Amino acid sequence: MRRRFAAFGRRVWLGCLLGGLAWLAICAVLPASLPAAGPFDGRLLVAALLLIPAAGLPGWWLRRQADRLVRNHERALAGARRIERDRELRELLERLPDGTLLVAGGQVRHANAACAAAFGYAGSMAGVDVATLVEDADRAALEALLADPGHAGDAPTPRMRRRDATGFRASLTASRTRYEDSDCVLVVLRDLSEVERMRDALAVSNAELRALAARMFTLQEDERRAISRELHDDIGQSVTAMKLAAGSALVETDALRRRDDLEDIAMLADTTIERLRDISVLLRPPQLDALGLEAALRAHAARLLRNAGLQAEVEIATLTRRPAREVEQACFRIAQEALTNVVRHARASRVALRLHEDAGALCLDVGDDGVGFPAGTPKGLGLVIMRERAQSVGGHLDATSSQTGGTRIQARLPYDVAVAS
Repeated sequence: MRRRFAAFGRRVWLGCLLGGLAWLAICAVLPASLPAAGPFDGRLLVAALLLIPAAGLPGWWLRRQADRLVRNHERALAGARRIERDRELRELLERLPDGTLLVAGGQVRHANAACAAAFGYAGSMAGVDVATLVEDADRAALEALLADPGHAGDAPTPRMRRRDATGFRASLTASRTRYEDSDCVLVVLRDLSEVERMRDALAVSNAELRALAARMFTLQEDERRAISRELHDDIGQSVTAMKLAAGSALVETDALRRRDDLEDIAMLADTTIERLRDISVLLRPPQLDALGLEAALRAHAARLLRNAGLQAEVEIATLTRRPAREVEQACFRIAQEALTNVVRHARASRVALRLHEDAGALCLDVGDDGVGFPAGTPKGLGLVIMRERAQSVGGHLDATSSQTGGTRIQARLPYDVAVAS
């Protein structure tokens, strides 16, 4: 209604003005036709017609000024709201853990700190050409994403390019938005370097586990075959010899010969008992159950290194308490495997075995001065088995080696079985 009244007023004002101007034109062209002066003098009518719009000029001018001020104020408010909206958007993007890019016209308008760090920029990335942030082979995929951000499909994973020209794989998602009063594309970037590293590490671990499973099966079969051979070839023959000697002694009438047969039986029995003890120790050392980890390690080191021609340094500290049975077995088997590797493969002249306690954990250290293995070469299954034994009880194992400094095996195990990490 207000707008209609204002329009009607403008039309009345314009009609009065045009009527006054028309009367003046008629008076100028046909002055003789004007009536004589009197109460209806034409000049009075002209003055009235001109005074009516003239009286409305100040109001019209004030209205124009007020409208202009209102429009300026509305534009200022709109600009302030836009600036506030852009500031809130920037603050939101800075809080995101993933990298974010605002792209317009093929250039970066804004990038948060996570994105700048991912691409190796110390400061702002504004003005950077987007084409320089992706490898040439994947540039078409990025351009397609920027051209059609709303396309429903799998998120592309192009290989991006850092400022130092190194590459990394990233997952990208995009959507349209407004920034600084212009249309932009918001790109969310997630660095997949750690994901790829974990995937590769998992693949290596799975391959090691498969090889370990196959190796364990082979070792079990070899161990059973060796035990069967020992029982058949050595123990079986000794038992057979004792049976023959006993049969001979039963029918022997000469006391001296009977005594010789009985002595042979006793000697064969002692030898058989010794062989059975060796097999039992290989399967599980009795000292580990009877006397604990410290005594079992001392006895095994003394027995294994007695005739190995090595200078041995054995330092076994007394533990404050006895570890769990699984931890004792894992620690003993790690030491057994490490010492066996030194004797068989290291070609060393000195070996050191140490066991001590540190911050409530068992620390096993086996080192030698042998040939070692170069860095970067594939690790043997022995190291994989030792590492798996440590991890099975919640510990960890480190193996370091060089061609000049020998090999060092360090295992840190808890007293009680923990969940492997």
